[in-house]
Amino acid sequence: MSLRNDQSPLSQAFLITLGLTLFFIALLPPGIYSVDGNAMLAVSESLVTHRGFTVPEFLGVPGVGGRLYSHWYPLLSVLATPFVYVALLVSRRVGLPFHYLAAVFSLPLVGALTAATAGMVALLTHRMGGDRKRAWLAAVSFCFGTVALAYGRTFYAEALLAFLTVSALYFTFGLSRRDVLLGACFAGLALLAKPAGILIGPILVVYLVAKRVPVLTSILPLAGTAIGFVLYAAFNVIRFGHPLNFGVSSPFQASYFFPGVVGFLASPGYGLLWYCPPVVLAILGFRKAVRDRMFEALAIVAVFAAFLFLHSCLSYWYASWSWGPRYLVPTVPGLCALAGLLEGNLRKSLIALTLLGFVVNAPTTFCFYERYYAELLEQHIPLDDSLVWSFRHAPSLHEWPAALRQVRDAQKSDVREIFAQRGATSSTISSSRALRVVALWWWVLPVAHIPRWIGAVCSLGMVAVAFWLVFRARF
Repeated sequence: MSLRNDQSPLSQAFLITLGLTLFFIALLPPGIYSVDGNAMLAVSESLVTHRGFTVPEFLGVPGVGGRLYSHWYPLLSVLATPFVYVALLVSRRVGLPFHYLAAVFSLPLVGALTAATAGMVALLTHRMGGDRKRAWLAAVSFCFGTVALAYGRTFYAEALLAFLTVSALYFTFGLSRRDVLLGACFAGLALLAKPAGILIGPILVVYLVAKRVPVLTSILPLAGTAIGFVLYAAFNVIRFGHPLNFGVSSPFQASYFFPGVVGFLASPGYGLLWYCPPVVLAILGFRKAVRDRMFEALAIVAVFAAFLFLHSCLSYWYASWSWGPRYLVPTVPGLCALAGLLEGNLRKSLIALTLLGFVVNAPTTFCFYERYYAELLEQHIPLDDSLVWSFRHAPSLHEWPAALRQVRDAQKSDVREIFAQRGATSSTISSSRALRVVALWWWVLPVAHIPRWIGAVCSLGMVAVAFWLVFRARF
């Protein structure tokens, strides 16, 4: 293979990653709403201010020595630490609250990870036999047609785990010892990103054995997972004094399995069918892939099935206050790569489903999707199974009106007064800072005595450059 042909997929992935990174930075929210995200950010802040891994009272649970620790996952907090350190330095210079700046400076990391995941989707599609245009469409369908559009703006571990999962698949499919070693590294890091990442290594080992790769190479992903497990166990000992104590119980029960599976796939409140329409075509993409790359296609499906079955056994499989099937986000890149293999009229169908997915997920690019959940609570509608199975209250059907209501409220509010408030994150609209502003960074610039129009122009310029880079990657 010539050098030019060998580098072509990499150049395409680079342009996609660069363009989408700019896109997510342009649409950066002014803070982190979720308790999960604030807890993981608090760990980064604690590391920067030399308090170790401890967190404030309302974000932690008691651990070693009576100190409070977050029970969430370590890797995203560690990766965000350099960004939080810069935020600390800037806060001392400009006089703005450290926590606010820490959130704003850390969120580009999640956007960049989502953009890099889209780039890896393109590379994985190439490796599965797709050409340049199909790889481009697969990447675009992932970013703009699924919940990746929402989770590229939230400080959850799913964006990181999605990047590590698709990277582990891509490199392991290379089959060379160097590629498999890289895949093993990503598999190990996946466990540190979230405990569910423990599934990746064993699946890759089975794939390599099926491909008759030498044993010493085949076991590398399992070795990576083992190293990740040891590191996570040490982290648990530091926090809670026991290697298997994660600070929270996980009530797995078989009785949850069937409603969990159906709910993940098709429930109005959280189903893949409604929030990630392009992945429906992964079924046909799988049929096409098995002709020439059967074991690779089976590995991708195995990752999806493993995450689906594992999380379906949880009572809280729908992850209340989440947008769509959050626990399945790490499996979406692989499914989009399969869907990207389609041609002809099926390719046109993929474009149509991507546009549909964009319409569903687009409101989350300028508002906090939690606004709708807060409205339901104020109407005394519980966020439980009744929301999961209700078409009447499905977030995918109501997020646009909720987003527009948030914009109207923001126009009537003084952002300087809102951000002068102190206190923990609230789930009520009247007491929440986040739910009364437009969820874009430039909307809160008056807090720093900077006109909004300056930020809006910068944001629009970044979006224009982002789309130019992404469209250039197609050709």
